[in-house]
Amino acid sequence: MDPVEVTITALGSEGQGIGSLPSGKTCFVPGVFPGERCLCLISSETSKYAVCDAVQVLDESPDRIAPFRPADEVSGGLPFASLSYDAQLKFKQGRVRDCLERIGGFDPEFLDSVMKPIMSADEPFRYRNHMQYAVRNGRIGLLCAKSDELGDYDGSLIEYEIFGKIKEAAEGVFGRAPTRLFEGLVLRGSLRTKEILAEFVSSCDQTHEVVIRDAKNYFASTGLVNVIRGVCEGDGFKLNGLLFRISPNKTSKRTRTGVRTIIEGVDHYDELFCGRRFRIKAGSFFQVNTSQAEKLANKASEVCGSAHVIYDLYCGCGTLGLAVKNKGQKLFGIEVVPEAVQSAKINRSLSLDENEASECEFICKDVLKTDFNSLIKAEKILPPDCIIVDPPRKGLDIGVIKKLEELGAPSICYVSCDPATLARDLKMLARTYRIEEVTPADLFPNAGHVETVVLMDKLLPG
Repeated sequence: MDPVEVTITALGSEGQGIGSLPSGKTCFVPGVFPGERCLCLISSETSKYAVCDAVQVLDESPDRIAPFRPADEVSGGLPFASLSYDAQLKFKQGRVRDCLERIGGFDPEFLDSVMKPIMSADEPFRYRNHMQYAVRNGRIGLLCAKSDELGDYDGSLIEYEIFGKIKEAAEGVFGRAPTRLFEGLVLRGSLRTKEILAEFVSSCDQTHEVVIRDAKNYFASTGLVNVIRGVCEGDGFKLNGLLFRISPNKTSKRTRTGVRTIIEGVDHYDELFCGRRFRIKAGSFFQVNTSQAEKLANKASEVCGSAHVIYDLYCGCGTLGLAVKNKGQKLFGIEVVPEAVQSAKINRSLSLDENEASECEFICKDVLKTDFNSLIKAEKILPPDCIIVDPPRKGLDIGVIKKLEELGAPSICYVSCDPATLARDLKMLARTYRIEEVTPADLFPNAGHVETVVLMDKLLPG
């Protein structure tokens, strides 16, 4: 098939270019930007749209800051790596607004009054405190978008510099002691506490005891642990723990679960966040951009300052609720994952003094299935003055929205990682709450994702 010429007019939700084929059909083209004219090959097609691969850019956008490379050669999920940071911010601001208009049905003039400029990153490079690498044939890196092979990426765009050094040192060990035992490496850490947590991952389907034995033998015979520790110490860091995890299927890999064994040290590292200490365990969720997450928390705190009782729904390990809580405020966190609730209780003790810690309670329940009215009547929790919701990408279930309406807290802070589900949910919440402020936040420079903080006040009767 001969290449077709396409002019890119917009960017899609995943950062891919959008244009039209000569037939008029809409097409999605990764790796190119608005204003660019390119030659494309159609890779798949439906009755409504086509997906294309750009093979050559004929006219470049003025916002392009690096030469064009075919998307299937580049790894790391960084569609904006070649786009200027100002253009990235403009797209993310526009995406949030577009979803609120198109999906939420909000009036443009109303959005003019409530939308705030996106909170840009002070440092849009080397910001990730958490990297999940693939291991292939002794090399460690990130996979290409359309294959199980490692592609090229610029580590300075996202990863901490110490991660790159650990990765390089581990590759040196693999070079002199080849093994097929590992297929992944997870690195997490803090630039503030200087603590690093490393976890090698296997999908081997042999008996767990056998795989763990083989891994321990490899670590002992090659000195891999000492090599990584030496790299950390050479840069002023401490290797807090080195772990080995068996994740035999896609689900366990995606959720960072499986059979986890501590090879040396502990299964966590500590982070300083909003002036408080938090313990981040292997496999647990924590925002990958610490400094930007602090801006997000500070924005959330604007509706929590005068509250006597705060609910933190989908609280995870308690980070956001504990970050915004002031002395004298009661905090109730609800989370369905038992391990996360246990971490939240540890973080309560780490980040607060004994008196203030007694003002916080973390409850292991599914938000959707929680009968808040019964808990309030039984005096197990107090009625909320402010509710923080930080749901997963799918957003809020209709049942949860009804619970929020029934609870009737004076203020709500909605933290979203998906503008589309946010817009859908706000359309329903607008029946009982007025949106006071919508603030996008760029926690993922060079990637397509955008977070949003929405502050709401309850509508007065009538």
